[in-house]
Amino acid sequence: MNMEVQQIKQLVQPLIGMPVSRPWRGYGSAIFLEIGDLSCETIGKRESSRGAACIAVEWGWRIENDHAVLVGSSCSAPAIESHLASLKGVSIEAIVVEGMPPELVIHFSNGSRLRSMVMVPGDPQWTIRLPDDKWLDCEGGKVRIREDSTSHELSDEERKVIDTADATAKRWGKPIADPMTGECRHCECFVRLDGDFDLLDYGVCTNPSSRFDGRATNVSSGCPAFAARVQ
Repeated sequence: MNMEVQQIKQLVQPLIGMPVSRPWRGYGSAIFLEIGDLSCETIGKRESSRGAACIAVEWGWRIENDHAVLVGSSCSAPAIESHLASLKGVSIEAIVVEGMPPELVIHFSNGSRLRSMVMVPGDPQWTIRLPDDKWLDCEGGKVRIREDSTSHELSDEERKVIDTADATAKRWGKPIADPMTGECRHCECFVRLDGDFDLLDYGVCTNPSSRFDGRATNVSSGCPAFAARVQ
C-alpha cells in the first residue's frame, strides 16, 4: 500500500526519541541501525542483537552535519564502522521522507543526519522495520508498507559471506600470549581487516616486539607487548 506523508509521519512516530542501540555494517556498504531495546536473533549460524525497530540503507548514503559530510557509502569499511560506532546511544530526533523518488533522512540528537542517496537505476534502497514488525520501503517511486520481511531474508551471497567468516574464525582461533596486558582491538599496532556483516573480527599485528608480529589476531586477542592506542 502506498503511503501519504502524514501516514508515514504517524507510523514512524514511535521511533522518535528512541536510542540507536546497535549500529552495524552489513554486506558491502549496507548499514543497519538497531533502535531501542535489544533482543537475540539468529543470522546464519550466529546469534545477533535485534532492536525493537531497525533502519537500514543498503547503498547510496552519507552521514553529514551542518558543516561537512562525515562518512559515506564510498568510504572504506573501517571508516564506516568507526563512524557507526559513534552513533551508539544517540537518539532519533526526526525521520523524514522527502523528494521524488522518496529518499530517507534521519536526524540524530548529536546534530548529524543520515541521508539515503541512490546513485544507480531503481528505487532508493532504504527500509524501516517498525516496532509492530511492519516494514516501510520504496517501490516504484512510492513509499509502501508491508507486513512481510521476505525481501530482507539473507541472499545466497550473504549467507556465503557469513559461512566464510565462521570458517575463518574456526581456523584462526583467538591467539593469546600471557601476560595479556590489553586486547588487540585497543592496541596501536593492530590493523583491522575488512569484513562484511561486521563478522570478521580479525586484524594483523604490526608490533615488532610481539610474538604475533605479521600474524592475524582476533580483536579480543592480546599479548605482553600491548601498546595502548592514542585516543
